[in-house]
Amino acid sequence: MFQSTGMFKGTPHISLVMGVESGMPARVDLLPILKDELPEGAVWQTIATGPGREKVWDVHRKAAELGGNVRTGLEDTFYLPNGDPAQNNGQLVDALVKIVEEVGRDVASTAQTREILGLRYTSHGK
Repeated sequence: MFQSTGMFKGTPHISLVMGVESGMPARVDLLPILKDELPEGAVWQTIATGPGREKVWDVHRKAAELGGNVRTGLEDTFYLPNGDPAQNNGQLVDALVKIVEEVGRDVASTAQTREILGLRYTSHGK
């Protein structure tokens, strides 16, 4: 709507937040439908969280398979794909990198991520 009325120009960045209580469930079967509803050229990611921790990693895998981006952190899940508690964000990121690579995708560098998100790098807050 915002694009069609000219109120928004540029690349839409959309986060599909799944698994939050009273929100959208963390179901992999929803991802193809949701992707199909995105505006043309949108950059999208999944944020899977909440109850059903075993579903979090399935959602990320399916998103990567469909060409979406993924993110993780202790704010989303405390558990690794094997069910063990994560000790830090690094373990979660390593697990997500493994999933992305298993589905044949490359992990973006920080420079590539800034480009994808349209962010400029500034040093010293300038």
